[in-house]
Amino acid sequence: MTDRLLLCATSRLAQTLRGMAPGNAAVWQTPRALTVAQWLATLADEALLSGTAVLPQALDPFAEVLLWEKVIADSLPDDSAPLFDIQGMAASAAEAHALTRVWQLSLPAAASAAEETRRFLAWQGEFLKRCRAAQAIDPAGQQALVVEQIERGRLQLPAEIEFAGFDRETPFEARLKRALAERGCLVVARPAGRQAAEPPTTLRCPDPAAECAAVAAWAQRKLAVAPQARLAIVAPDLAAIRDPLAFALDDVLHPGLIRPAAAEAARTYNISLGRPLAAQPLVATALELIALAGGGKVEQSRLGALLRAPDWSAAASEGDGRARLDAAMRRDLPYFIRPAALLRLAVRLAGAGDPPPCPQTTEHLAALLDAATAAGGRRRPLSQWAALFRQWLRTAGWPGERSLSSHEYQARRAFSALLDSLGSLDGVLGPLSQGEAARRLAQLCRQRIFQPETRGQPAIQVLGILESAGLEFDALWVMGMSDDAWPPAPRPNPLLPAELLRQAGAAHASAEVELEFASCVHARLLQAAPEVVFSYPASAGNRLLRRSPLLAGLAAMTDAPAPAATLAQRLAAEAPDACVGLLDAQAPPVGDGERVAGGTWLLRAQAICPAWGYFRYRLAGEALEAPVEGLDPRARGTLVHGALEAFWRTTGDSATLAVMSDAARGAAIATAVATALAEFENARRSALPTRFRQLEGIRLARLLATWLDFEAQRGAPFTVVACEQEALVEIEQIRVKMFVDRIDQLADGRRIIIDYKTGATIDTKNWASERLTEPQLPIYAALASPEPVAAVVFAKVLADKPAFAGVAEERDLLPGIAGVGDDKQKLFDPAQFPDWAAVVRHWQARLQAVAGEVRAGVAGVVVADENLLAYCDVRPLLRLAERRRQLERAAAGGRA
Repeated sequence: MTDRLLLCATSRLAQTLRGMAPGNAAVWQTPRALTVAQWLATLADEALLSGTAVLPQALDPFAEVLLWEKVIADSLPDDSAPLFDIQGMAASAAEAHALTRVWQLSLPAAASAAEETRRFLAWQGEFLKRCRAAQAIDPAGQQALVVEQIERGRLQLPAEIEFAGFDRETPFEARLKRALAERGCLVVARPAGRQAAEPPTTLRCPDPAAECAAVAAWAQRKLAVAPQARLAIVAPDLAAIRDPLAFALDDVLHPGLIRPAAAEAARTYNISLGRPLAAQPLVATALELIALAGGGKVEQSRLGALLRAPDWSAAASEGDGRARLDAAMRRDLPYFIRPAALLRLAVRLAGAGDPPPCPQTTEHLAALLDAATAAGGRRRPLSQWAALFRQWLRTAGWPGERSLSSHEYQARRAFSALLDSLGSLDGVLGPLSQGEAARRLAQLCRQRIFQPETRGQPAIQVLGILESAGLEFDALWVMGMSDDAWPPAPRPNPLLPAELLRQAGAAHASAEVELEFASCVHARLLQAAPEVVFSYPASAGNRLLRRSPLLAGLAAMTDAPAPAATLAQRLAAEAPDACVGLLDAQAPPVGDGERVAGGTWLLRAQAICPAWGYFRYRLAGEALEAPVEGLDPRARGTLVHGALEAFWRTTGDSATLAVMSDAARGAAIATAVATALAEFENARRSALPTRFRQLEGIRLARLLATWLDFEAQRGAPFTVVACEQEALVEIEQIRVKMFVDRIDQLADGRRIIIDYKTGATIDTKNWASERLTEPQLPIYAALASPEPVAAVVFAKVLADKPAFAGVAEERDLLPGIAGVGDDKQKLFDPAQFPDWAAVVRHWQARLQAVAGEVRAGVAGVVVADENLLAYCDVRPLLRLAERRRQLERAAAGGRA
């Protein structure tokens, strides 16, 4: 027998004990510290090498879940399998199987069991059958066999075994201890931590952000007094607070590391919770390249993300070209596209006279698609696909032309090791298609946790509540201790009888079990450090929270640390004169010969918010288009405009509309819809899917029929004299180009200006205000029309409530439109606007005033209603939150 072994509840505790120096010794023997699973696996290997016993090979956790998936999928009818979450069911089955072994559960016979348990028993039987056929076994099953070998006296054991960090004992662990004791091992429990030197305290924080700030301030204060102190921050839900806590710690302890280049710099804290390997950007790019190699249709956004990824091909040298290709793809290609369509777009852009946007990138992408095509569509074992995937990634220029950082190098190494290990799954999965192999690789990367190597020994350990088992610190802060998080809510396995789990006291079986376990953990935390602080947020979002019942009786913290100043606050305090206020409401005036684009949209933006007009149209700042599945509202509006234009170009006037039979009108509508769809597809350079095109044609036909029925009610005869009429007008030396949807001519020669709208919200009240936020129709009526105008209206082309909205010179020109001066007319105050000429003069004056602002360079963030900025694509540049704070400070100063 060897002398002594430490069996630990967690791998972190085992690692800590192995690195712990005894006293002030300069040289010492590293203690042998392992988890129970690690030690039993070592015994299984030793038994195999020595010939003492031949045990089945243990499946790794991923292979075990995959085998459960195969068993469950084979048990379901082929037509119903897609309706089930097979991966989730497999995870539950694997957990249930492990529970039966660890908690020594005796399940009822299938005949008397519930439906869920009957299905599990059938799956379990098939799972074990397949394991025996492959001479394999689940990890918990191998551990049970090793314990059986210990009971039979066949394995060499240490003289003393010390169990450390176990908050509760399972029946399997009790069996192991009995077997060890019967073999003559001295089985002892590692003493609990030291008694706290100070009574534990609690702190109530307003919200999670305030709690993170308090923790960071506490850590700063502790390290300022004792730089060598060993601190711990523990949370029951570490994943939820990981990022905000890291931001708070960085802001207080490492403000100089705010630069992106310092993202991997060593910190005084270490967060134990890793992230999935698939979440590492380098690996995510590799997985996306492998997935796209199949050449099938994917969301455009995935190809856009790939173009922006820095981890393949010539990302650095062709960054600008990739950005141009991305913008063109958003503009010209549909929501679902094939990678080959992106390559054709790149060729088309080069053929238009522009240089190829990113030749090396497109060359690598084309080579990747060719390599995948050459591989053929036959099924292969996963190990063979792994070799092909490596080749494809080299073909695509992965991981790029730049040098890798330390974390990226480690992620690449972990991904390479994972590819090497895929051969172990061949026996479980068998031959796979290319798509299935790529999905399995991505699934494995999502389940594999990646944690970059920690440099040195950080003073602060940020741990999950179970990871802290057996560890001791100089000071401990336990955060997130609200009643909804601690004790945790029970989550009994759905495949096992709930009463059986409760009777066994199995993990997560009931609220009583969770309370008992949480109480044990709580008692252990109280002894983990001389100083222990518990905190909880009073609210989270819209939820009000209370402290955990386990904190009852603890005193409130009296010396709570004040939140530390942020980096910006410290810089402002250290150099107050360095903060200079800058008035940016004045831009350079429009210079001689300067061309200002935007047309009526420029004047609309300027009227709503001058800064919008300046940033968007004079500086040409615009957001990239966001692709949508199907047609967005703007595209649908374009189709309505096109169909109505096509209809009126052939119909011509109200008299022709009135004499049309229902059949003739239906035929004219069908022709107009077909024309609009064809022109729309030509403009987009891509055809709509056949079924979608049919449905959109039906929608358009019904909408036009409803609208034309409404137009037929117009009392005054009219002739449509123009559709999509272009006009060019100069206002205060600002050239404004515009298109009017439709112009009708009345019998007396006057014109009605119509703008089609397919949205429910239309604002005409601004026409009587100082700032015209819908200026297009007033511009044409007041400044561009060569003939007298009798009315300006929006045509609300809606299926449920078609209507006109606007104003006319007199009543009864259009249904629902009152004339200026009528009693029913509420838009224009008769005292200010006694007649139509006054309305036109008002429009002329207000439009000239807004155009004068553009020419003078007025560019302040002045907006009467922020709701009008809903479609502002330069909204981030307006700094609205800063504007609100300035207004609040000004209001507070006025009240003072």
